Amino acid sequence: MKQRYRFAAAIPCGVITAFSLPPWGLWPIAIIGLGIFLKLLDVSSWKNRLATAWFFWVGFYLVGLIWMIDLTLPGWILATPIEALIMALPFLLLPNFGILKRVGFPAALIVGESIRWVIPFGGVPMSNLALGQIDAPWVSVVRVSGPLLLIGILGLAASTFEAILVRRFVSASMFLMTILAITIVANLAPTSVVDSSLQAGVVQAGGDLGTRAVSSDQANVFDRHVSALSKHMIPMDLVVWSESSAISDGPLENSVHLSRLSKISTARDTTIIANFSERDGNYFKNVSVVVAPIAGLLDRYEKTHLVPFGEYIPFRKVLDRFTDLSMVPRDALPGKKPGVMDSPFGSIGNAISFEIYFPEQTRRSINNGARIITNPTLASSYTNSTVPSQSLASARLRAIETSRWVLQASTTGFSAIIDPDGKVIERTGLKNQQVLSSLVELRSGRTWAVSLGKAKITWLSIFLLVLIRCFFRLQSSKSPVRH
Repeated sequence: MKQRYRFAAAIPCGVITAFSLPPWGLWPIAIIGLGIFLKLLDVSSWKNRLATAWFFWVGFYLVGLIWMIDLTLPGWILATPIEALIMALPFLLLPNFGILKRVGFPAALIVGESIRWVIPFGGVPMSNLALGQIDAPWVSVVRVSGPLLLIGILGLAASTFEAILVRRFVSASMFLMTILAITIVANLAPTSVVDSSLQAGVVQAGGDLGTRAVSSDQANVFDRHVSALSKHMIPMDLVVWSESSAISDGPLENSVHLSRLSKISTARDTTIIANFSERDGNYFKNVSVVVAPIAGLLDRYEKTHLVPFGEYIPFRKVLDRFTDLSMVPRDALPGKKPGVMDSPFGSIGNAISFEIYFPEQTRRSINNGARIITNPTLASSYTNSTVPSQSLASARLRAIETSRWVLQASTTGFSAIIDPDGKVIERTGLKNQQVLSSLVELRSGRTWAVSLGKAKITWLSIFLLVLIRCFFRLQSSKSPVRH
């Protein structure tokens, strides 16, 4: 195949693969797209291999990052080739043919996603491959080593497909048996232990999509939360409100909204987790709070993993000379503590909005004693269901890998109550005002994913890629004949 045709074929393969992501959720299509991509990498020149990989990922992110257009069209145009390059680089270490190429393919996917989750600006793990596998039969493997292992399993499935295409049936059988074995182990792996249960609720204030927090009437958002809760008379022990559900001009301890929250909490005998935009001079803090009956404010957590170009502007002084930054008029100050808060029910994990995409965020919460995970989020800045769907998929992955219930509260949806198997027990629609309620469990114990973290599988994948490359070069030097 001529190189220009190979490059041209790589782009639609990437586009096809992107439709495995939420909201489309066509998870099997990722196997086909990645499998054909693996076949297209059958080129000897490292420059052509890199270019082929880059074109594939450009196709993938043209669709996968399309949600960015709601925030910034130039950002989408700039991010697509950069993210594509990050994902393409690990494929330089793959051999250009044979079983070693197929064995190394899952490792290259893992390494690429690992880098993308930390670079640039702390990482942007949205639209990652694991999200598209949330309904795949092997999703339980995240209990073993988190979403990176799930991505590796997807890579093995793609290697199986490519092996079948080139009639390497022994290799295909070996990969299928590996997938089956890991899935069986995952379903036998330790989960968590039920300590107690409580009646929990999630409040969705409702409202129009495409409404940015900076331009919205946050006092009105608070009132809509109050209104929604007042219409739901079922007694609840714990209630979660959405991100930016309250506001404070100065220390939130002195705010009118905190005082009202305390009164509502006492009147309903309900512990409330709300989220404040707390102004601090020329900056602000994104803060979740626990408000208990009679006691009032018990604890607070300040968001640590901020959204670049959403909650702060990197290189603001430089960029301010060239573009309008009024959409983010002030930068957020990051917190320093783990996402866990004290409550009448013990420690509660808290991942604010964007943080739900980072498995290490909830891992730290569990390691600090969290018995349940809460996720106040916004998502109203977007005009369609792409980001809300991806946020929900991320919450489901966090539930499985930590073996904890997850309570996701979004201002305009989707809000959900998710069990430790990743099953959505209750879910809202978009834009509507609604309160969800369900009996949930407080749990203890750690899964292997919580114990291991993502660093080990990342370094193992890097080691495997380097080992494969060295072995392939050694074999090639001994026998240049291709088998």
